Amino acid sequence: MARRLNQIIKELRSKATELATQRDVATADKERLTRENETLKDQLAECQQELETAKMEVDFLTISHRLADSPDKLISARRRLQRLIAKIDRCVTLLKEDAEIS
Repeated sequence: MARRLNQIIKELRSKATELATQRDVATADKERLTRENETLKDQLAECQQELETAKMEVDFLTISHRLADSPDKLISARRRLQRLIAKIDRCVTLLKEDAEIS
């Protein structure tokens, strides 16, 4: 009987050790995957920003080509659009500053 009890205890210790090892591996995997997930989230945010920039560039070029029918006029139209966008940006900044003051 004592021999059987010792064998059961030995098996339980072995299983407990195996479970502890599995827990340690799972914890390490979780930490690695959490870091990887954060890295991927950062990369996604960068890609989304690049996509937005590319979409704005496409819109800008599309409007430029619609406004101009020759290469010289195209350059002039792009410059005009850039000036208008800069003015709009300044107006938005002023409106934000005015809203903060009020």
